[in-house]
Amino acid sequence: MSFEQLPSTWPDQPLTDPALAANVVDLMVSFGDRARGTLAVLLCGADALFRSTVIIELPASGPTPAELCETALGPIIEAVRTAPGTAIVLALGRSGSGSPTDADDQWATAARDTCTTAGIRLLGFYIATRDGVYEPPIPALT
Repeated sequence: MSFEQLPSTWPDQPLTDPALAANVVDLMVSFGDRARGTLAVLLCGADALFRSTVIIELPASGPTPAELCETALGPIIEAVRTAPGTAIVLALGRSGSGSPTDADDQWATAARDTCTTAGIRLLGFYIATRDGVYEPPIPALT
């Protein structure tokens, strides 16, 4: 995926299309964000149209992906609750190659669980690396 593939009308299209969302993530998560390790929150309206991006820098080591996700999203969740219907796209910017890792899967699951618990619509979760953007599979809720 690449932001160079974005049509000029992308702001008028909902981020429910995974290919479009991945390209927007590529645009919003810089290579510096990826190298530092960040969680990008793309805020969308009830219509799933992009509104704004919040970039949260993550510690290099420490808590598990589940703990980091919950902590990083805490303030965002409180803000999103003031605007019912708000949806989000999440992207983990990380260093390294685009090869999937166990941590990527843990982040995807943590993102799903955190958003489900908070009652926030998660439109997608992506991994952004120097090699590009991909969407890891998120296990279904059981």
